[in-house]
Amino acid sequence: MIDTIKMFTMINPYIYNNIMAKGNVKTSYNNETKEIFYTIINGNIEGSYNSNFSIRVGNGEKYKFVNMYFIEIEGSYHKIVRGYNSHNGFYNIQNIAYDFIKLTEQAYNVTLPTLKHWFLQRVDIALCYDLGSQNNVETYIDNLNSCNYPKRKLKHYEGESIYLTGTTTTLKIYNKLKEFEKHDLKKFQNTDFNLPEYLNEINGFVRFECEIKKKKLQSFYGENFIRISNVNYADLKKIWTQEFSKLLKLLNGDLKIIQDRASISNRLQNCFSKVRANNLYNFYILIETEGLQTVKKRTCKSVFYKNISDLRKVQIDFSQKFNVNMNDNRINFNPFESDEIIWKYRMI
Repeated sequence: MIDTIKMFTMINPYIYNNIMAKGNVKTSYNNETKEIFYTIINGNIEGSYNSNFSIRVGNGEKYKFVNMYFIEIEGSYHKIVRGYNSHNGFYNIQNIAYDFIKLTEQAYNVTLPTLKHWFLQRVDIALCYDLGSQNNVETYIDNLNSCNYPKRKLKHYEGESIYLTGTTTTLKIYNKLKEFEKHDLKKFQNTDFNLPEYLNEINGFVRFECEIKKKKLQSFYGENFIRISNVNYADLKKIWTQEFSKLLKLLNGDLKIIQDRASISNRLQNCFSKVRANNLYNFYILIETEGLQTVKKRTCKSVFYKNISDLRKVQIDFSQKFNVNMNDNRINFNPFESDEIIWKYRMI
């Protein structure tokens, strides 16, 4: 489904002044020149939850439009619509954009340009899958942390999530239950919402989310400004599939740099001191023979992740075709061979 989107259009001074007059204004400056980059409006829009919906207005020169102003709208649709009569647009970006426009018009009592004049800057596509248990989800996510990901910055939260940040997309794979408990649980306590049923239902769910950035959209559509009216879910799902396909190829070993022990030993000796190289090599052999999870349990947490980080820095793959002995802890899952979970609580 479509989650967060970010979009913009040009507005005239009258609309700009109306929004400025009504919202709580925060201004971003260049610290040296005191030039205003843009203005952030935190409007009290019914149906939004804290930072899930934001509006920014500013000088149109940001988008190379002179004598005009811009308005940017960014929000997580599936959270906002719980307080708004949506058009059921989880897979229709035009319906989502239309709802955002109407929300903003109602909040600020203005008339904004019609949908055909809005442009897309970012969109997140997310699919959920059932791995059967929380243990499977946690193991799967921790397995992903053991791989090398060229050209992406890795952030790993043990048992919870893995973020792979790139210049055109960011891939997020996370434990849906833990994410809900961390960010949303308190909102639903002491309400009529059936928490036990929901928590039981998402137990074992893993979410694959692709944040598609402006550069990727521009490359895919071959245009600098992508009209929302020209975007469809099939295109966005295609980008999602392409990006996660690359990840799966990586996991299957297609992009590994080196595997054999002699090459690994030589690289470590060339990149580290003799003592550090020997320690890392022994650590690597231990993973190969006893398995990642076993070594993880035996090793001090800080030492374990430092060793993992150093191996990854010199592009040594220690996780896959090395026959890393994951034993029963190895979770092999391919989202392209599984059905997306569509359930009644998908908006949370």
